[in-house]
Amino acid sequence: MSDLPSVLFVCVHNAGRSQMAAAFLSHLAAGRVQVRSAGSAPADAVNPAVAAAMAEVGVDISAEVPKILTVEAVRSCDVVITMGCGDACPIFPGKRYLDWQLPDPAGQGIEAVRPIRDEIEARVRALIAEIAPADGPAGIRVIPLGPEHADQVLTIYQLGIDGGQATFETTAPGWEEFDAAKLPGHRHVALDADGRVVGWSAAVPVSDRCAYAGVVEHSVYVHPDAQGRGVGLALLRALIASTEAAGIWTIQSGIFPENTASLALHRRAGFRVIGTRMRIGRHHGVWRDVVLVERRSPVVS
Repeated sequence: MSDLPSVLFVCVHNAGRSQMAAAFLSHLAAGRVQVRSAGSAPADAVNPAVAAAMAEVGVDISAEVPKILTVEAVRSCDVVITMGCGDACPIFPGKRYLDWQLPDPAGQGIEAVRPIRDEIEARVRALIAEIAPADGPAGIRVIPLGPEHADQVLTIYQLGIDGGQATFETTAPGWEEFDAAKLPGHRHVALDADGRVVGWSAAVPVSDRCAYAGVVEHSVYVHPDAQGRGVGLALLRALIASTEAAGIWTIQSGIFPENTASLALHRRAGFRVIGTRMRIGRHHGVWRDVVLVERRSPVVS
C-alpha cells in the first residue's frame, strides 16, 4: 500500500473533464498524489479540443486512452470526484465523494473548452492544497545546486558513504568528476534557515541509446543531522518536477534493502519496487543485494 493520497476522476466518457482533471493533478502535485481517471462508457479517444486546450498550458494528454470505470478503481482510491455528468460510483465506507459541476466540453470548440479547463485547474490546485500541500519542512528551501555548494555537497556525500548503507562507493568524487557526471538542470540542494546545505539530489543518464533518452538514475543524500525532517522528500519532489518539465519519463535507482528509511522515502514520493538483485556486488568484502525502484511519470507520454 502507498502512503500517498489517491484520487479518481470520473465522467461518463473519460474523454474530457476527467482527463483534464487527472492531468492537472498529476502535473501540479509532482508525485505527491496517485491519480486515476475512468468512465462508465469510455470513448475511443480523448476529445481533440480538450487535448489542444491542455497543450496550450504545457500539459500533453494526446496519448491518453479513456478507461472503463471498475469497482476496484473506486475501492482503491481515497477521493472519488465526478464531473457533473451524472455518472454513478459504487459507495464504499471511508471514501470521500465529491461532484464538480462543470460544463460538458463534448462537441465544443477550443474557445468553449478553455474556461472549463481553467476552472478545473483552479479546483485541482485547491484540492492539492488540502490533501497534499507542497510546503516543505520548516526553514528549508530547495534551490539549484551550483559550484558554490560543492564543498558542502561532497561532505554530505562522504557522510552518506561512511554510514555504510547508501552506496557501493567508498570515497566521494572530486567536484570536477561530480560536476561532469550529473545532469544540468536536475541538481538540487536543500538549504536551512542559515543557508547551510543539508541535502542534495541529482541525476545521471542510464544510457546513451535513444530509446532510453527519458530515463535517469538519481541519488539523494541528506546530512545526518537533518534526517527525519522531510528534507529528502522535498529534494525528490524538486527532482520529479525538473525531470518531468524536461520530458524525462522514468527516474530509477538502486537501494540496499537494509536502508529502510530510503525505501520508505521513495514510496512516499511515488516510486515502486521493481525487484531485488541478489548478491549483485561486494561492499567491504560482503555480498550485497540491491532493491530496484522507479517512478514512471504519469505526465510525460
